[in-house]
Amino acid sequence: MTIQRAGRGPAFVLLASLAASLSLSCGSTGVQYPETGATLKGTVKYGSEPVPFALIIAVGQDSATGKVDSDGRYTITNCPLGEVKLAVNTEAGKGDYMTVVMSASQPGPDGKGQKVNLPKFVDVPKKYHDPETSGLRTTVNKGSNTFDIVIPK
Repeated sequence: MTIQRAGRGPAFVLLASLAASLSLSCGSTGVQYPETGATLKGTVKYGSEPVPFALIIAVGQDSATGKVDSDGRYTITNCPLGEVKLAVNTEAGKGDYMTVVMSASQPGPDGKGQKVNLPKFVDVPKKYHDPETSGLRTTVNKGSNTFDIVIPK
């Protein structure tokens, strides 16, 4: 009679290899863009109003994205070089905005609601959600680049 240590037989090996392959595939798109050494940052406004909570999309030879934070500033790291088309997708930022709203509604340590000045959600017209229709463009070089996005009302 052969005795195997528990968990080390063929079934264990099969399960372990399956788990390893799943962990490698989860969370990875399989697309690895080359490092460009470029960062694009700036502010986003709709008319004169800051636009918090949006996703900025930059498309050139490759693509990259960055989030707009609650004060209307964005940063895209590893931005494509050369001329890039940009989009300001506020639909994609609604989840971040709801997170802020929900956390502000939670009671504080004293059991009372927190007093927080919530930023106003500013939505931009749908044509600006897509880099192909937005008309927003800039040129990105290696290093730090600044481009303030102003969407006319």
